Amino acid sequence: MLWKSISISNQERALVARNHHLQSILTPGKYRIFTLPGVSLQVERHNVADLMLRSKWTDYLLNRRPALVEQHFVCVRTNEVQVAMVYANGELFKVLTPASRILIWRDAARITAEVVDVLPDLSSEDSTVELDFSPTFVNL
Repeated sequence: MLWKSISISNQERALVARNHHLQSILTPGKYRIFTLPGVSLQVERHNVADLMLRSKWTDYLLNRRPALVEQHFVCVRTNEVQVAMVYANGELFKVLTPASRILIWRDAARITAEVVDVLPDLSSEDSTVELDFSPTFVNL
């Protein structure tokens, strides 16, 4: 088949790969994609209501396709001493642990994040750290 028709709904996005090489991300609309015989076409559909991208392409996008990430996603990252509270439309959506990252579809929600250092600066001469492990109770 030389032409493949693809329809992407308002709540969908699609990652398109040819011969297992990511080519593009499709937004809502109707597309006709030309494919030569012997060339495989893979279309990975995602519902943006899920907010986060869960794909085998996540690391590739972050490392090799920063322009696509900037265009389609909000990236939230933490280093080894940070946690992040990620909010979608003002409500807590996810808490990121240290040394992690997520990609969230840019036009799926209004995304904000609060990144907090969870360990003190140990580079100072006084590297003594006091930790309080007493339980904290919260009334819900």
